[in-house]
Amino acid sequence: MKSLVNHLFPAPAVIASSLKRIKGFTLIEALVAMFIFSWISLAAYQILDQVVIAQEVNQRKSAAVARVQRVGWQLASDFRQMVNRPVWQGQDNLLEPILLDTGDYLVEFTRAGWSNPLQWPRSELQRVAYLLDYHPEATEPDSEYYNDERLYLIRLYWQVLDRLEDSEPQQQVLIGGVIDFRTRFWDQAADQWSDVPLPTFVSPAVAAYDAPLAVEVSIVFENEDVMTHIFRVL
Repeated sequence: MKSLVNHLFPAPAVIASSLKRIKGFTLIEALVAMFIFSWISLAAYQILDQVVIAQEVNQRKSAAVARVQRVGWQLASDFRQMVNRPVWQGQDNLLEPILLDTGDYLVEFTRAGWSNPLQWPRSELQRVAYLLDYHPEATEPDSEYYNDERLYLIRLYWQVLDRLEDSEPQQQVLIGGVIDFRTRFWDQAADQWSDVPLPTFVSPAVAAYDAPLAVEVSIVFENEDVMTHIFRVL
């Protein structure tokens, strides 16, 4: 009976000893624990922040690579299919198959292979041109390109081959940050590159060209990167 009483009602000394054994953290221990937790949290945040930054950089690089690939595809689609076809601009103005640095465009030419999936009643030939200019939306306050002072490589094309003098081309913005766009043509007879395509003959109205064997297209960017493609004309 005495042992049962002692078990149910322990002596004060026993209670004090038990309390000492189950006492909580001291202030120093709590501060050390908080310091360790804060250090781990800061390290985890820095790691997460670096992961997010790396992901954003990878996304920007992937987008840039995709843009460059699209530009290369468009250039190849145009320059590989150059054809010797002059066009009328109005009734009395016959434009050569290839025009360089006319003041309006850096290069203008006729190409074949214009896709027509809807079977519209039109030619498969297309007149295209390239120029460097500000983004078409640079003056629109609601556009993300508002006041953008970079130059863009812009592709233009006409809905018809022989057009009126006031016909407006469709614009296709390809890539920004461009400071120069250069073309060279392979002169098979001289076995070297030429800045201009060599005419096969010149009539009083227009010069005619055989399609060059190959065309070199170089794009120079603001950061001094240069993208060069050599296209064999089909």
